[in-house]
Amino acid sequence: MEQYGVITETSGDSASVNIQRHLICGECGKCGILSGADRSKITVEALNPIQAEKGQRVVLESDDRQVIFIAFMLYIVPLIGLVVGILGWPQLAGSLGYQDGQDLQAVVVGLVIMIAIFLQIRKWDRRVKDDPRYKPVITGLLLDKQGCGDETAEKEINSQEDQN
Repeated sequence: MEQYGVITETSGDSASVNIQRHLICGECGKCGILSGADRSKITVEALNPIQAEKGQRVVLESDDRQVIFIAFMLYIVPLIGLVVGILGWPQLAGSLGYQDGQDLQAVVVGLVIMIAIFLQIRKWDRRVKDDPRYKPVITGLLLDKQGCGDETAEKEINSQEDQN
């Protein structure tokens, strides 16, 4: 997945980059309803093998498989836990001899399982936070002065293949 941003800070082989959210999620306004904050731009930590400098407009690339995997872990796995808890509790409760209030208990069990999964994801996130496999990589510089997020902008890709 390719995104565009502006470097706000550099540190060794990494950089903080402000990126514009995609048009699909950037215009609905739901991101800022609870916090009141401008959520159209986010800051990400990216690998900087081309040694781009602060203020430069850059092209970021992320491994599509990693993006899909993370989205699956954040959205689908907790939902599966909720459904398993709701559907599995009545069978388990029946075998344990609980008969009253199984519907409410099933919802509570499903929510507890979903929260436990979210806590495990949070623990995993802290463990892999600095893993380069999960970080976007700065692959090039934007040559024009148009706004970031303009996918028609010319770019200079500094890849190893082009240099050889």
